[in-house]
Amino acid sequence: MLPWLRLFLVHLWIACVAGTALTAGLAMGYVGLSTFVWAGVTGLAVGLPAGLLNWVWLRPNRSRQIGWTWPVAEWVRKVA
Repeated sequence: MLPWLRLFLVHLWIACVAGTALTAGLAMGYVGLSTFVWAGVTGLAVGLPAGLLNWVWLRPNRSRQIGWTWPVAEWVRKVA
């Protein structure tokens, strides 16, 4: 079965971060292909871990069950 919540959160975070980076780049006057590429790279680099950590915060027991033992994931579970 697909982990729908995890997939939704990761896609949402990536899209929001990439959209913010794209808007900022275009507002500063950088109109070109590189603006879109950098927005996509920024979305992946920031949105993927943010989406996964958001899922860990929402589902601390499930993330512990499947063996996520990142130090930052442990910190997020403590805060949740």
